[in-house]
Amino acid sequence: MKLHPKTINDRAVEQRGEDRRRFSRHTLFGTLFINRRHNSRRQEDLLNSYVDWYGPWPLIATLMIILMCCLDAFFTLVLISHGALEMNVFMDWLIQRNIQAFAVVKIAVTSLALVVLVMHFNFRIYRIFAVRYLMYALVPVYMLLIAHEINLLYKVV
Repeated sequence: MKLHPKTINDRAVEQRGEDRRRFSRHTLFGTLFINRRHNSRRQEDLLNSYVDWYGPWPLIATLMIILMCCLDAFFTLVLISHGALEMNVFMDWLIQRNIQAFAVVKIAVTSLALVVLVMHFNFRIYRIFAVRYLMYALVPVYMLLIAHEINLLYKVV
């Protein structure tokens, strides 16, 4: 005699005492703190695969880039108040209209781009450039931009 799959599932739920499909504190804890997939399941899927856990270095790089984006927005506004010009036409238009909108859009666009890069951390672009190295390369590039803006501030102030 075969049992209906729903009956088997209901029996398993009764044995465990809870339905795993329902939200619980255990589900939240597992989602936030238990490391899940670190690598692909198959060797041939190591490239161009999504994982659940990326490790601490992508997080550190992402936070550094967001912090430097905030510094860039601040230094841009200070430099503009001393007579500099914004070269990005869209950002210049936002600065002229609303400074808060400029800051929000600048940080939001950078953050959204970083989310996409982190999601595709194990991917390659045109089978040549690894996204992970592109993300790590953005940190020193942003540092150079901040250094350049600090240098301009010393000249202006």
